[in-house]
This record gives sequence, structure tokens and C-alpha cells, in this order.
Amino acid sequence: MAMFADREGAAFSVWEADGHRGAAVVNEHASLNFNDLNVRDIDDARRFYGAVFGWETLDLGEGFMWALPSYGDFLERRTPGIRDNMKAMGAPERFEEVVASLSHIPDDQPDSPPHWGVTFAVDDADAVAVRAEQLGGRVVVAPFDAPWVRMTVIADPQGATFTASKFVPDNKSLGQTDEAAATCPTRTSRPR
Repeated sequence: MAMFADREGAAFSVWEADGHRGAAVVNEHASLNFNDLNVRDIDDARRFYGAVFGWETLDLGEGFMWALPSYGDFLERRTPGIRDNMKAMGAPERFEEVVASLSHIPDDQPDSPPHWGVTFAVDDADAVAVRAEQLGGRVVVAPFDAPWVRMTVIADPQGATFTASKFVPDNKSLGQTDEAAATCPTRTSRPR
């Protein structure tokens, strides 16, 4: 395992899989769902991460997504029919290859440093927001509907933020609200 920072200072870790391939459970309640890179220079990030990991960027209209072509094959082996299911739901072309999002930090947020964010899948974003507050956390962005999801941004008792997201296919055509977009430290509007 090693820890690095990209040219803007966003920290990330890498590890060599060896006998363990990584998260065995994803996209299920309380498991890893997505990662989000927030930077000021999108073009520099595209060059850097493309060179380091071989990722390609897809422009899905609402922002960029990182794609790893072999990831779609992995998902199809793990869950046969996932490509057809995504297509039937209206997911963008190549969405099964997406491994993370790439978002621009707005110029009006000069105090927001470049960073990676994490999204956890949940069965109920509203209930998770209530539960987080009961446990001493803080709701940074109240639950709201966005394309493909209902989500909330939460800070744990130590201040680390994360997104909790429920997949809602019926929301695929919704736009992120101006209020949520202005206050959301991680822009995460994508199906997963």
C-alpha cells in the first residue's frame, strides 16, 4: 500500500491486490457505492489519472465520470445481465465501466480543497440522515433527489464527510437542485 497526492493535492491510496481483490460487497446497503474526485483543474486531473491508472473520462452531460473499460467486464461476470439492466433503465452508454466521478470545485468555493469523496449505498437516505444526527454526526446537506438517486451529505462526529445515496431509477431525469448544488461538498449525481 502507498499514499500519494495528485498535482492539486488530493490525497489517495493505492494497494496491490495480491490474494484479495478489494471490496467484496459494493452497491448494497452500508457498503461502498462510489468515489468522487473534486478538483479545480479538470483537464490536468484527466491527464494525471489517465496516465497513472489508464482511466478514461466520459462526459455524461452533468459532469465527467472516470471509466475503466475492464470494469464493465468484471461487473458482468459478477452480476450477469448488468449491462442489459443498465441499458433498460436508460443509463448512459458505457456506464458499466464507470469507477468514479470527476467534478469541478466552483470558483466561489475558494476554501474547498481538492479532495476525493466517498459515497455509501443506503436503503433510505432520509433515515440514515436522522440516525447520523442521533449518533452525534451532522447533516451537511439534507436529503434531496438528484438524477438516479436520493442522497444526503453527512459529517461524522470527527468532521469527516461522506455521501449516503439510495439508488432511485425513477429519478434519472431529475436535475440537482440549486440549493443542494451550492452546499454539497461532493457532487455525486450518477446511477450506481
